Amino acid sequence: MINKLRILLATIVMALLFSSNANAIAGYTKIQNDIFDNAHLKNISEAGILHYKYKKEHFSTGEREDTIDVVLTNLRNTGRKDTHIEFFTGAHNRPYLDRENQQGNSVVVFFLEYDVREMGKRHMAKNGRSRWHYFQNKIKSEMAKQIKVEKLEIEYKGEKVQAVKYIIQPFVNDPNRADFHFDANKYYIFTLSESIPGGIYQVRTVVPDGKTWQEGEATLADESVIFDSFEPTL
Repeated sequence: MINKLRILLATIVMALLFSSNANAIAGYTKIQNDIFDNAHLKNISEAGILHYKYKKEHFSTGEREDTIDVVLTNLRNTGRKDTHIEFFTGAHNRPYLDRENQQGNSVVVFFLEYDVREMGKRHMAKNGRSRWHYFQNKIKSEMAKQIKVEKLEIEYKGEKVQAVKYIIQPFVNDPNRADFHFDANKYYIFTLSESIPGGIYQVRTVVPDGKTWQEGEATLADESVIFDSFEPTL
């Protein structure tokens, strides 16, 4: 129970740092706001559950699949909603507090929190502490500088809809990359679409088998959260 509480408190802090008051930060870019603080939930007009599928492929640990559910309640005239997230199932479930009066889709924030925490476990600092805060800051800062933008079409309910993809490699030029060699060339890929309930189609990370990567090429690790469906609730 105590360990569960510690995990909960740690994840609260990290998640808040990813998403806190984006519009209030001087120099925050449109792209950063699109990912973290846009009104992703505005296209949902009823209470319900956003269902996402999680998939992981890793060269040494193999494959794993799971689910993530974002439960939306207490809809307001402003389009904001209260949210509850079920992040993974069974022994992999991660505790998160409910969030009130939200306009953004928290699946992005919590997936990134999960990602930097896992990297922090893999790459401890010399003083024995986790580097999660360092990784988090690099991801947020690189979104303001070296992000690649692609427009594309994705399929939803049998039709093609417009989407935008944001791609970054936040650690590729990091002077400390030798300290976390496995993740040094890691890609972060965010695919958003206003036609998808909740606005977030996919969040994905790819560790290439080399310095660069294109779709279809070999990877050392590939993790993704992809939109599955929206289920209205009474």
